[in-house]
Amino acid sequence: MSEQLYELSRPFPESLVKQKPGKFAASYVEHSVVSQRLLEVVGPYSFAVDRVVTNADGTVTGCVATLSVTVDGTPVSVSEVGDVEHPGQNNGSNLKNAASDAIKRCAMRLGVGLSLWSQENYYLNKALEKRQNDG
Repeated sequence: MSEQLYELSRPFPESLVKQKPGKFAASYVEHSVVSQRLLEVVGPYSFAVDRVVTNADGTVTGCVATLSVTVDGTPVSVSEVGDVEHPGQNNGSNLKNAASDAIKRCAMRLGVGLSLWSQENYYLNKALEKRQNDG
């Protein structure tokens, strides 16, 4: 049974979903919401920035990070990239933004917020729910 995987895959309530303004408008949830879902479902987890990505002038533009959790009794580590959409002059803030993006992308690989990326093609939570009910 994949009870935790199912819980990770549940879409977020509309009240927690925000819309990015501008030309590339997209639905998203803040990294604090993603962190709450992880803690709610899997408990403590490990998250580490493995590598900082900079451009030629040394400005932080991204990072590679790893999220390690135990889901349904199986230890899982997921590495992903995080981006800085609008780099500023402060590399500390840039790295914080990149890490926030990276944890959301790592969690997405575990089903968290995947419905926001998949949009009308999202089916994971229904498939896992069916599997649980049939099991």
